[in-house]
Amino acid sequence: MPSDTGAVALPASIDHIGVVVEDIDKTMEFLSSIWGLGPWQIIEEYTPSKDDIMVGEPFTLKVAHANLGPIMLELLQPLAGRSIWSQFLQTNGEGIHHIAFSLSNWDEMVSHLQKQGGEMIAGAITPWGKRWCYFDTKPGGIIVEFVES
Repeated sequence: MPSDTGAVALPASIDHIGVVVEDIDKTMEFLSSIWGLGPWQIIEEYTPSKDDIMVGEPFTLKVAHANLGPIMLELLQPLAGRSIWSQFLQTNGEGIHHIAFSLSNWDEMVSHLQKQGGEMIAGAITPWGKRWCYFDTKPGGIIVEFVES
């Protein structure tokens, strides 16, 4: 991409693909039975504190991860709160929600996307001190997650 466009290159590889589901246990069982996915790493409840939420409403999620070749598959089941995941489930049903990139230059990429008019629609700090956030990119409707590496 020419430098005069103001574009900044995303990392060459995707960190994970996020999928919103109604029942994470049934989904894990199904995906394991048809594709042999697993083992699964499960976070029974992820509820960031109000101080750790950068953008968005309080929420609780159940999260599961499994490797899908070189990419991680992330399942997200909304448990509580009016979150972007519960809204997605109500509007679209289950399905692919976002594509995530792990970034060493998190601040730079977030700042660049905001300067380009990108809207951060959710974000928080994990219990491990890493930041993550979602941007809804328009046109195109692709939700991109930046995860601090």
